[in-house]
Amino acid sequence: MEILASHLVPTRIMFRIKPMQDLGPRSFGGKQQVGVTDAGYWVGSLGQFPIADRDQILDWRGIIASLEGMAGDLMVGPFDDLRAPTFGAFPPVVTGIPHSDGATFSDGSGYSQSTIRITLAGALPRRATSAVLTIHQAGALQRGMYFSVYEGLRPSLHIITKPPEIDGNHATIQFRPPLRFAVESGATVDFATPKALMNLASADEGALDLDMGRWARPSLELVESWSGV
Repeated sequence: MEILASHLVPTRIMFRIKPMQDLGPRSFGGKQQVGVTDAGYWVGSLGQFPIADRDQILDWRGIIASLEGMAGDLMVGPFDDLRAPTFGAFPPVVTGIPHSDGATFSDGSGYSQSTIRITLAGALPRRATSAVLTIHQAGALQRGMYFSVYEGLRPSLHIITKPPEIDGNHATIQFRPPLRFAVESGATVDFATPKALMNLASADEGALDLDMGRWARPSLELVESWSGV
């Protein structure tokens, strides 16, 4: 599994659930029956990555090569931090946190920590589409927000589809698509940096066409990995 490097950020972003539907024949009145076979799967379009320096070029090449076309899994999110349920004036994630002695890592970076703290109030079975959340520290939850839960390092990405029902520090939410695996009570619900497990939509995705051998603006078309469904 590959993770998109933090300095590779697209300028165009689209994530949506692609419904799995069968269409019947159209009647003389113009109506057409729609049969829903399942709740669908994620597709994504990440466009116009500004690739302009040596490290970005090398990371992009390495990630795309390691995916081996459509075979490898890429953990990537919808880049939606502007709509996360932030707490007060804090960003969704605080970075650069040093060790207890004030030192940072050798490259000057530090730890990262989410400022949004939400957990599951009860266990959820695979294919669940509703949950009760315990809000420890977060802003208001709203329909349309993304979140992830995890099985080890494997993410399951979801979107809230109905206005949450709030009762004290608990929120009952409806979401899609169905949960990809069972999750235990008390598990972290990630609204700060939600992720999905995706594959390249075709073996030709990610080609890096360098202008003057120095910069490029590649794009990626993605579909949810069968390892995540």
